[in-house]
Amino acid sequence: MISPEVRHLLDTARALLPRETEWDMMNSVPAGHTGRLDPSVPEAYREYLAVADGGIFSTVIFFEAGYAAGNQFLADTVEGAPVALGREDWFCFGKVYEDPLFLKRTDGTVWGFPDQGVIWWQSDVFEQWGEDLNSFLRDTVFGPGYRTVTDTDDEDPWWQVLREMGRISG
Repeated sequence: MISPEVRHLLDTARALLPRETEWDMMNSVPAGHTGRLDPSVPEAYREYLAVADGGIFSTVIFFEAGYAAGNQFLADTVEGAPVALGREDWFCFGKVYEDPLFLKRTDGTVWGFPDQGVIWWQSDVFEQWGEDLNSFLRDTVFGPGYRTVTDTDDEDPWWQVLREMGRISG
């Protein structure tokens, strides 16, 4: 479930972005999607899409409704890959840089491949980054965890937005 707190964070960011040209160019928090969705989209992501149709949070991208189902090739099993995925178990909802973000279909946890200096599907490090999509949004996209998954610096436009929103210190 997308909590009232996360809805408020999305609304606040949406209103804040136009104040700075760079913030507005490098980030996007669109209005919610109101159309039909592919049946393969999990309920947790359907709820998110109703609030924001995708999103660009500098280097963290959430796929919009029109692209979410079409990007599931990223969840396909790759022969010889150290981490076995599969569309029946994983839903790719976005990416950090070029590394995909996944929802585990059975429990809604959020997983990702931290930067290891190799192409993501060659990595043997696959970590849980959120107990659910809501906590990933609250603690990572809109919190100090953003730096953990992006390894960004103080000049990152989304980091600046988080500072302006009072979500991080320094």
